[in-house]
Amino acid sequence: MIRFIFLVPLIIIAFSFAEKKETKFTVQNSPVSVSNHELDDTLRINELVFADFFSPNGDGYNDKYIILNVENYPLGHLKVFNRWGELVYHAAPYKNDWDGKTNQSNALLGGECTPGVYYFEYVDGIGNKASGKITLKR
Repeated sequence: MIRFIFLVPLIIIAFSFAEKKETKFTVQNSPVSVSNHELDDTLRINELVFADFFSPNGDGYNDKYIILNVENYPLGHLKVFNRWGELVYHAAPYKNDWDGKTNQSNALLGGECTPGVYYFEYVDGIGNKASGKITLKR
């Protein structure tokens, strides 16, 4: 009986690179100050800071979608859409209270929004509008 053994040399190649994240957002009715932190996708417009991630899983951390300094805009409102463009959440005024559940009557949506990427539109009540993405992870 003849047996063949093939030895394949193991080649390990290591790559080190910094991934450049691209964030798309729109701002209407300028002038506004817009910045995007280099290490994350956090969107800053004037004094508002829009995070791109939250995890409403009941652990006490990041359970609600927070827009920093939103209390300075009592007429502002938030709309959140799923990837098919369906409205899943709307609040006017928005008070940092979205917990990942829909408040719309569409029967296909159910109670909780599924993990994934959602798109928001925020109008601050004084003529500025911002939009971007929110990643929801449970």
